[in-house]
Amino acid sequence: MDPTIITELAEYFEKEIGYKIPRMTPFVGKHFNATRAGIHGDGLLKDEEIYNIFDTKTILNRPVSVEISNASGTAGIAYWLNVYFNRTEDNLIHKKSPVVIKIKKALDDIYEGGRQTVMSETEIIALYKQYKDE
Repeated sequence: MDPTIITELAEYFEKEIGYKIPRMTPFVGKHFNATRAGIHGDGLLKDEEIYNIFDTKTILNRPVSVEISNASGTAGIAYWLNVYFNRTEDNLIHKKSPVVIKIKKALDDIYEGGRQTVMSETEIIALYKQYKDE
């Protein structure tokens, strides 16, 4: 049995049938295995096995996800960018890279301004594009 088909079926339901899978639906929801705490982002960078109950990359063909908010540290931001851009060991964005530091500063400013919700994918990518070449 190939359990990665679960993810493929979910993608089919969304793209071909138009069904919107709730974000927290077990195994197939976009954020079923997401963490918001910054410490988990750092742990995932160091040793994913400690912070993930099972190997979702192998079993479901999808990595653990991290939601970015005021609780996210630079490690969580770096992890998010590496997963989003499908980076490999030889070209990872590190938590001390200038773009990550600038994004973290921008996030701190946003949340100090009163924001309460997690950042969207679109917002994080916009910050990345804004700071990547500075």
